[in-house]
Amino acid sequence: ECLYKDRFFHDWEFGIKHYAGDVTYDANNFVTKNMDNLPDDLVNCKKKSTNTIVSSDIVRDTGGNSRARTPAQKKRPNSNSKTPASQKKSSRTGNTVWTKFKGQLGELMGKIGETRTRYIRCVKPNTMKQPRLMQHISSVEQLRCAGVVAAVTISRSAFPNRLEHEQVFDRFMCLEKSFVREASPTSEADEVIEDVKSLLSSVLKSVEVEKDGKIQQGFVCGKTRAYFRAGSLEFLENKRLHAFGDLAKDIQRVVRGFVAKSKYQRIRKKTIICQARVRCNASRSRYLKLRAAAIIIQCWCRGNAGKAELLCLKRNDRATTIQTNWRLFVAWRKFKILRSAAVKIQAFARGARQRPLYREALAEALEEAKLENQLKTLQRKLEEAEEKRIQAEKRAEEGGGKTVIVYKDGAGEGSSGNDKGDSGTKVTNKTSAAFTAQQNTLMDESGKMLEYLRKEVFKLRSQNSQLRTDFELLKENNQRLMSANASAGASFAALNQHAKQLSKTNNKLKGDTTKYKHQAHALQMAQVELKEELKMKQGTYIAEVHSRLNYQKTMSRIVDFIQERCRDHRLVEDILDMSDACESDYMSGPTGVDLTPQRRPGSSSMNNGSSSLSSRFKSFLFSE
Repeated sequence: ECLYKDRFFHDWEFGIKHYAGDVTYDANNFVTKNMDNLPDDLVNCKKKSTNTIVSSDIVRDTGGNSRARTPAQKKRPNSNSKTPASQKKSSRTGNTVWTKFKGQLGELMGKIGETRTRYIRCVKPNTMKQPRLMQHISSVEQLRCAGVVAAVTISRSAFPNRLEHEQVFDRFMCLEKSFVREASPTSEADEVIEDVKSLLSSVLKSVEVEKDGKIQQGFVCGKTRAYFRAGSLEFLENKRLHAFGDLAKDIQRVVRGFVAKSKYQRIRKKTIICQARVRCNASRSRYLKLRAAAIIIQCWCRGNAGKAELLCLKRNDRATTIQTNWRLFVAWRKFKILRSAAVKIQAFARGARQRPLYREALAEALEEAKLENQLKTLQRKLEEAEEKRIQAEKRAEEGGGKTVIVYKDGAGEGSSGNDKGDSGTKVTNKTSAAFTAQQNTLMDESGKMLEYLRKEVFKLRSQNSQLRTDFELLKENNQRLMSANASAGASFAALNQHAKQLSKTNNKLKGDTTKYKHQAHALQMAQVELKEELKMKQGTYIAEVHSRLNYQKTMSRIVDFIQERCRDHRLVEDILDMSDACESDYMSGPTGVDLTPQRRPGSSSMNNGSSSLSSRFKSFLFSE
């Protein structure tokens, strides 16, 4: 049917019917045209090219003889893979236009098998190439020639639609609310297929058709996909749209409920704010009045307390002046007594410390005077002895100077002078010898005495130097003791002053204590008076609260009665406005009371307020 031959064709011509139309082929030089080979040196040159496009193109041309297999063909065992060596041909001899086309087609089919393809058909809307112009006949002819119509017809004849199992679960699980999926996405294929069958059989129950005594379902499950018959998928999609509509209604219901609830909450919040402001103004006015009255009472109480405190301060000031003068007199007299006693103690202490020193100094002075007297006596004796010796020498010179000379001469001449006078020489010799012996003894005694006196003077001088050093040490100790005594006196004076200050502070504290006691007594009296006043005010407050409660109950009963019996909404609204105006006037008046939630009457007022608010909303809804 595809081949045809016209009577005007030559023997080497034949025709093929394509979708696009009939095509006539000429068999002359058909094989020669197919042999479109490149020279070997040019092929080798292209292989060595550094351009990746050129080298990859030639490699693809030379190595693309075998057709790429699809994934389904890869799984099939190739029983004819072993061919005899005689049937193999070289790639160079088989590189023709047909082999190239075959290789490119095999590569294309391999890529299509490995990927998820989408077919796009380009349709020319019109032959005039004008915008916004559609020629339906030409478009249908193009679709018919492209095979789209035939493909659709073939696909719709059996199972035109197919979906994977996970897509079936994602899209149609919402149609069966009681369905529970038992198999997970990672479970085995049989469990997933059973879940798909149970889901689709329950959803497509109304599409089942009885044919030849058998029930024909609207779907068939494969290993990875579910195939739907004509009209089954459209039925499911329509049902899915209706389910989405129901879900949208549920969402709208929830959203509208949320919007209405939020609007109600806003209105309720604003109503509460208005009520709070009205009650705040009423309570503030009442508070200001009470505060003004409290300030007047506090001023009167503080004035009385200030007067009493002023009188007490005056009395305390005079008493303090008298106490100050008396304490000054007593302290001055005590100071004089203590000073005289300290002077006496210091005199006794200094006398006791100086007496032994005085005795030692007196003994030393006596000893020094004794030594000086001895020295004086010795000097006097020496002087007397020296005078006697001088006088004796003078007498000897005056009385016996000639005999001496003679004696001297006789002694120098020898025995020649013996004849001139032996008697005179003997007398003179005796007297001179006596004088010289006496003088020698005196001289020896005086030398010994002088040596002894020198030693004693040396000893006394050393003792004197030692005593001087001891005196210096004692003097330094005396200075230290005097400074310590002065510091002790200063510390004693400071302690005395501190004691005076402490006594003053004690007296002051005693005065403050008495003052605070009087103030505490006055405050207790004022507190008792305030308690009595508060009890009176509490009684008036409770009476006002009861009157307010009775008023609110009566007003709420009237309003509820009117709302139940009256059907004129405008009249009900006017009555509500009048009740609100009366309530605001009563609250702004002198007897208006703001009921706090601390007591039970406040809770009942809140319940009445909430009931009146609910009644207002009911009237508002009925009016709408």
